[in-house]
Amino acid sequence: MYTSNIYREYAIKSEPHGTINIQVGNSADSSNNHLEILERLAPFRDQDIAIYAPLSYGNQEYAQSVINMGRDRFGDKFKPLTNFMPFDQYLDFLGKIDIAIFNHKRQQAMGNIITLLGLGKKVYMRSDITPWLMFKKKGVKVYENSEIELSSIDERSMICNREAIKSNFSEAVVINQLKKIFEG
Repeated sequence: MYTSNIYREYAIKSEPHGTINIQVGNSADSSNNHLEILERLAPFRDQDIAIYAPLSYGNQEYAQSVINMGRDRFGDKFKPLTNFMPFDQYLDFLGKIDIAIFNHKRQQAMGNIITLLGLGKKVYMRSDITPWLMFKKKGVKVYENSEIELSSIDERSMICNREAIKSNFSEAVVINQLKKIFEG
């Protein structure tokens, strides 16, 4: 029921890149559990990866601990995002992500997740939180954090995800939900 969680068609350029671009979390809040995910990604440190961590808002002391660990484990493959980006620039950034990993223990980052799924990206999350079940019920393929692989999402799942996100998170759906609330 939030406008930030509405699927929109974005004209984002798909540019080839030589690395697997991985987004970890969505803010500098400890509820992202970045350190746990960085440990899970450590076995992949010698592969062609780039790990991006949006840390522009939230607890800056925590952000620094994420940056320290990321640089220690991955060197220049770890790319903290510490400055706010204009919305269009952030969408371009999301368009370049191949895999996104969210390790929240509760519902969080739904705007990011819905946008990434609508863009056809592979999204990992915990299976013990309510969004996991909601996405499964809506026919959206999401991946379990404990089983991280660096492969891209397959074409069939990407197409199915885009369609499910488009039909379940449209402006018309939000308007219908709001009508149910305000009109009984």
